[in-house]
Amino acid sequence: MNQVAVALTCPETVAWVKDADCIIVVNERRGESHILRGEEAALWSWLMLAYPYPKLARLLAELLALPPAEAKRQLAVFLQGWRIAGLLEEAERPHG
Repeated sequence: MNQVAVALTCPETVAWVKDADCIIVVNERRGESHILRGEEAALWSWLMLAYPYPKLARLLAELLALPPAEAKRQLAVFLQGWRIAGLLEEAERPHG
């Protein structure tokens, strides 16, 4: 399978805050809020620190005690869900 790397970013209408036991992510455009806990909160934090995809997959594998291939599939599920919810979007690439 040939995978194409896609850079993801938060839209300007998305804000988030780390609370004591969760991360609250608000999509102002849609008027929706999402509460992330556990592995979702950990993954969101790492993503917002701009960790590269391989590191995200490795950390998720360790956190969930999953084989690397399964961790990559789970990572893709989380990212796709956040894209559908409007919390992430494809980053614009510089023209050059």
